[in-house]
Amino acid sequence: MWKVYKYTLLDLARNRFALGYALLLFLISVGLFFLDNDPVKALIGLTQVVLALVPLLALVFTIIYFYNQYEFTVLLAVQPLRRQSITRAQFAAVATALSISFLFGVGLPILAYAPGAIGWTLLLTGMALTAVFCALGMLIAVRQRDRAKAVGIGLVTWVTMVLVYDSLLLWLMFSFSDRPIEPVIVPLAALNPIDLSRILVMLKIDLAALLGYTGAVYQQFFGSLGASSSPSHCFCSG
Repeated sequence: MWKVYKYTLLDLARNRFALGYALLLFLISVGLFFLDNDPVKALIGLTQVVLALVPLLALVFTIIYFYNQYEFTVLLAVQPLRRQSITRAQFAAVATALSISFLFGVGLPILAYAPGAIGWTLLLTGMALTAVFCALGMLIAVRQRDRAKAVGIGLVTWVTMVLVYDSLLLWLMFSFSDRPIEPVIVPLAALNPIDLSRILVMLKIDLAALLGYTGAVYQQFFGSLGASSSPSHCFCSG
């Protein structure tokens, strides 16, 4: 497994996509910090970019790279190696390469312009999204033999998680607005890794600044938790 991981990682180091991906994120990050003198506002804009762009590129690139390496994978499969070990090594290598590119493209500007809890949270969530969508891309590529269909499934998956999922939650919120459904909405939103990343970043930034489709629910939910915990804390201390 280690040799497959090492070879795949070295192959990815020579891949132009990894370098282009890092440069794209770097230019976007530096541009946002230059356009806004307030680092927090720049981080908010960068968060929106990361939540949309990182999952898309990680998902599509993983699918395409797997198909480009299909013949090499078949060659490895006839060797005395477990297929699961081969797949895991390839996934780990792709996730590592894209995470390094992400750290270069987003991490360096954050360290230079906005070091702190918000920046570290954004970096951790971005790396987590990279790993999650690389895994989804690998799963789609393994299950679907046709490259075009696999890429299509990947794009549909991305659109579903970025737009459709939140739209369904928004419809659910408005349809049952007269009922206390917040305890149900928040766990459902957390099932989406993009929404979960948004929640984690919102906990470090002013909640109102990152409101998406379900942001109002998060604000109300976590605000009610804080309001309910304060009286109970005072009661217990009294």
